[in-house]
Amino acid sequence: MYLWRSGLSTKSLDRDTPVVFKGVLRDGKEDSGTPTPNTIQVVPSLRSTDYYSSIPESEFVEKDINWLRLRDVTISYVLPSAVLAKTKVFKQASVFVNGTDLFLLTNYTGADPNVNGTTATSGGVGAGGIDFGTLSVPADYQPVYA
Repeated sequence: MYLWRSGLSTKSLDRDTPVVFKGVLRDGKEDSGTPTPNTIQVVPSLRSTDYYSSIPESEFVEKDINWLRLRDVTISYVLPSAVLAKTKVFKQASVFVNGTDLFLLTNYTGADPNVNGTTATSGGVGAGGIDFGTLSVPADYQPVYA
């Protein structure tokens, strides 16, 4: 919602296009059999203070989000002690390759489907699952010692 309200979201590219909300006018005929349909056009960019705040936050909730992420992978190989015995320098040695945030497959339209709005970028407001323009969180790497 933050990115949309600020005009930074792709969903707000049409913010200069007039919008007509479905509904009826409050002219005394709204409860009759022939209510007057709403024909009033609103240009979102010209009414940004009330237009963006009048839309309920539930309109921004994405449902049925699925994702598959490969966050951390470490491949390690411990060198055989027979190989190291020849060097007489090392008793143990290993070689490893570490990969972090290797891929993310998702139908989510934001930066990261595992968002948490309680961050410094959101001013400390929000909660888990609420995206206030939050960027993807880097994985915390905890080395594993064998």
